[in-house]
Amino acid sequence: MITLASLIAGSATNPFANAYFQGDAAEPLEVAGVCAGIYGAAAYPGNPGTLLTDPKTGASFNAFGANGRQFLLPWIFNPATKQCARQLKT
Repeated sequence: MITLASLIAGSATNPFANAYFQGDAAEPLEVAGVCAGIYGAAAYPGNPGTLLTDPKTGASFNAFGANGRQFLLPWIFNPATKQCARQLKT
């Protein structure tokens, strides 16, 4: 699912096949890839950030879906704030 979500984010931020970049034009970052590996607050390379944990299974998640289903969704770049942000409130 994470790979699929990344591909969808890449498609949504690259509708004209020329990519939407942020940062220095000499060293641009594609918006869909800026937040790779960030799933919660205080994330850093090798640490996905602060996540919720299901007490029954021990699985990590950061969002609730229909019928209380739990999902681990990557954060995406918000061009308005110029920061990585979660899509849903948990």
